[in-house]
Amino acid sequence: MSNELIPTIKLDEVIELGLQVVDYRKAGDLHFLKSPHRNEHYLFVLVKEGSLKLIVDSREVVIPAQSVYYILPGQVMQHFDTEADAYVIAVDAFLLNQTYKYILDEGCFVQTPVAINAERGGRLKSAISLLGAEVKDASVNSCKEHIKRGLIDAVAGMFAGEYADSTIAHGRKDSSAVRITTAFKRLIFAEYKTLKKPSSYAAALNISTPYLNEAVKEVSGQTVSYWIQNMIMFEAKRLLIYTDKTIKTIAYELGYADYVYFSKMFIGMVKMSPGAFRKKYR
Repeated sequence: MSNELIPTIKLDEVIELGLQVVDYRKAGDLHFLKSPHRNEHYLFVLVKEGSLKLIVDSREVVIPAQSVYYILPGQVMQHFDTEADAYVIAVDAFLLNQTYKYILDEGCFVQTPVAINAERGGRLKSAISLLGAEVKDASVNSCKEHIKRGLIDAVAGMFAGEYADSTIAHGRKDSSAVRITTAFKRLIFAEYKTLKKPSSYAAALNISTPYLNEAVKEVSGQTVSYWIQNMIMFEAKRLLIYTDKTIKTIAYELGYADYVYFSKMFIGMVKMSPGAFRKKYR
């Protein structure tokens, strides 16, 4: 086990083109999807047949046939097992429509697979195939970039659309609560090691602490403190499972000079000590 943090994937193809399309059946065992890594991009998954089993942020996720799923930038995934006809698309965040990002980011780290009917699944698979063919096409013309952007928009929009109903049903599609929660979530990914209090996040977002807490709870069902602690626990679990660093070192890296306090907080959230957690999941 490496002493370094679990690697963040920086795909050459994504850096160059903004995306990568992967047919899961044709991905070898050494493909990046098959090893533990932190995503730098949005990942979209379509399972047509069989089932795909992943571990995402230490949580087992089973994506059944005729279902879609997505993984957010900053989350850790690991291939667990599969006998699936599946497609995975890695997309750089800057290529995504802002409305789609609002819908996807509302998942707040706990997104779940969504069943998709055969007709829509067929259209999505066709769109993904077109996108993959466009990526592989080496020809150059003045419209190529626009075509690629249009196909990305179509594929990402289809995924976001499958998750939009629950948002629309609560009248939250473009609400200020969603926008605040999205901004808060992005801030957590960047600052969870240094910002530990709800008031610090509220100040960074130029809103009051009660307003931030109200917005986040409306959208996610949980308080700001809950998500701050969960983000820290997600990272602590990743470090405990995927590195050999001591608990004291992990606590320090996560912004806690007092590792005893960190251990008590971990026990309160996870219901076992950091050492017991490492022993159980390693």
